[in-house]
Amino acid sequence: MQRRGLLVFGTLVAAALALPPVLRRWPDDFDFQPLHGFPGFRRLVSGAVTGGIDIFAGLGEDNRSAAAIPPGDPCAALFGDPPGPDAALPVAVFSDVNCPNCRTLESRLLTLRDSGAGIRLVWHPLPLLGPSSVRAARAVVAAGQQGVQEEAHRYTMQRALPPGSSALRLMAKTLGLKEAQFLRDVQSDQVTLLLEESLRLGRALGIPGTPGMVVGRTLVIGAMRQPDLSRLIRLEQDAAPRVCT
Repeated sequence: MQRRGLLVFGTLVAAALALPPVLRRWPDDFDFQPLHGFPGFRRLVSGAVTGGIDIFAGLGEDNRSAAAIPPGDPCAALFGDPPGPDAALPVAVFSDVNCPNCRTLESRLLTLRDSGAGIRLVWHPLPLLGPSSVRAARAVVAAGQQGVQEEAHRYTMQRALPPGSSALRLMAKTLGLKEAQFLRDVQSDQVTLLLEESLRLGRALGIPGTPGMVVGRTLVIGAMRQPDLSRLIRLEQDAAPRVCT
């Protein structure tokens, strides 16, 4: 009986594997909720987040109130230039260099993108784990002024950025930045403004900690397993019309 049972089980497994991928796909069991203040968007709580200090403490009371107001054009705030209906699916990533779950999620996203998943990553620093997070976020945004924000983001995710100009000079040399401009930009009002805009957007979305991301029209709070991430990307790519086009 045991041998016969094993043979039956093996036959069933083989039959399942032989099915076309579309028939093997699990049903859509995501628990989507409307995203308040963002028409057409939805919210999904996925996993653990890393919290920390009040990331809006430095904005002042007037700016703290304004930070809760959704932007006039959420698509532009999240994804920059309109991607177009046939472009790669935009994914806005909110992260902190000191957040371990962020490193895991970003590794999964980069692997998917580089393997041809058809997504475009947009980075939003959300430094909520102390001065070292803020220091790294300023460096990343400053590097973005020279067109290498993603490279700078990956640089700071892989190593600590100690205080002082020596670490910044090494970062500039490694990434091929114009050193003098980079050192000025790190301390500039423009970088402060861009970082505050990222913080305001995070608060308007209601992101309580990192990681957070917006995949097409879906805000995801917390970490996400690779299979669920791949499935959500497919769902958003199949959505027609897209909210942000």
